[in-house]
Amino acid sequence: MLRLLAPFGSALLLAIILSIALHPIYSRLVKCVKGREKLSAFIMTLCVILLIIGPAMTLFGILTTQAIDVYQGIMNGIQADKFPEAWTEAIDRVSSRFAKYPFLSMVDVKGLLLKGLGVISSGLAAQFGTLLKNTVILAIDLTVMLIALFFLFLKGESYYRIFIDMLPFSAEHKKAVAEKVHDTFMAVINGVFLIALVQGVLTGLGFALFGLPVPVFWGSLAAIVALFPIGGAALVWFPGVLFLYIKGSTMRSILFLFWGLVFVTLPDNIAKPMLIGRRAKIPTFLLFISILGGLDAYGVFGILLGPIVVTMLTAFIQIYRDEYLDN
Repeated sequence: MLRLLAPFGSALLLAIILSIALHPIYSRLVKCVKGREKLSAFIMTLCVILLIIGPAMTLFGILTTQAIDVYQGIMNGIQADKFPEAWTEAIDRVSSRFAKYPFLSMVDVKGLLLKGLGVISSGLAAQFGTLLKNTVILAIDLTVMLIALFFLFLKGESYYRIFIDMLPFSAEHKKAVAEKVHDTFMAVINGVFLIALVQGVLTGLGFALFGLPVPVFWGSLAAIVALFPIGGAALVWFPGVLFLYIKGSTMRSILFLFWGLVFVTLPDNIAKPMLIGRRAKIPTFLLFISILGGLDAYGVFGILLGPIVVTMLTAFIQIYRDEYLDN
């Protein structure tokens, strides 16, 4: 059975994630349409297509184009030793400032900067290009995901109860496990994914507002690095501040610094501990390790699966302690 479902694992997992995250809205919609569950499931699936998949595919196309543009610009510059004037001025100013310090004078600043940008942009361009080439596979996965999503909206609660009933625990412990898994899921969705997405959007908007190139590319990169517990989105927007300052746009660099601190980083530092800590009740370090382990084991969806696996493990350990060690 698992071998049959394996080719569609990512599509089914995405459908499960969306159905759980959107279930509260689906429940309200069922009440609004007087209990017509099939109609509600259809409306919710249609909304996912129009409000999530459509914009995501559009953003995906823009991001791919910008990633390829950055990569080609760097490669062309390396081959012809000619870069855009803004790039050349900024790199020359950074190099001259490094040259003032004897122990840093031997650092190839230009090479390091271009190599870093080249690695980032080429990696993203390669990944996005591969996905775009496999349009047939992508279309099949989207179709499977949407069909699964419809039935998960319609029958998701019964599937969930069947899964909980299969656990070999007492009713009290089954309820505890179910609550912990649900709380962890919602905490990771709201405290990790949602905040990272908002930070990426705000970072990209900041790049656009203050005249920096390829804002969609940098905003998407910020959303990815926002998952890191150290640095986060500041690893993307702060170099943008430095770029503006070195370029000579002092006022814009100050405004961008204010934007990054107040609208990107500060809300993250306040909201994330509240959303994750209160609901998931996982120590920050353990949460970080579970996310990295999940990424390594399951890919991008491991960001969600890792914390859930750790939560279930801690719940099972607690049940074992209650049943056997305390008696």
